[in-house]
Amino acid sequence: MVNASKSKFYSGAISLSRAHTISSITGFSHGSLPFNYLGVPLFKGKPKSIHFKPIVDKINFKLCAWKGRLLTIMGRVQLINVVISSMLTYSFHVYKWPPSLLNDIAKSMRNFIWSGNWEQRKLCTVA
Repeated sequence: MVNASKSKFYSGAISLSRAHTISSITGFSHGSLPFNYLGVPLFKGKPKSIHFKPIVDKINFKLCAWKGRLLTIMGRVQLINVVISSMLTYSFHVYKWPPSLLNDIAKSMRNFIWSGNWEQRKLCTVA
C-alpha cells in the first residue's frame, strides 16, 4: 500500500486547478522543485553553485569537526578518501558540478591534508 500522507507528485507546467484535481484524486500532495532525493538535489535547469552549496557546507563541516593535527598525513588522506569521496560520488554521477565548487572542495581537502585544518593553507616543499 502506498502511504498517501508521505507521497508527493511533481509536475511541470500545469495549472493549479489541474494540480489540485490530481491531488484530490490520488490523495498525494503537490511537491515543488528543488528538493533533495537520496542526498542529491533535484532541480530544473542547469546546475548552479547555489544548488550544491549545502553539500559543500556539509563537507566543510566534517573537515572542521575532525582533529587533523592528531592524525598523520596518511591518516588524513585515508579519511578524506573514505568519507568525502563517498559523499560526492553519487552526485557526480547525476550532475556535472560547476568548476568553482570543485576548486573550493579541492582547496579545502588539500588544506586539511597538509595542515590539519581546512581553512589554513600550508606550503609544502617536495624534494
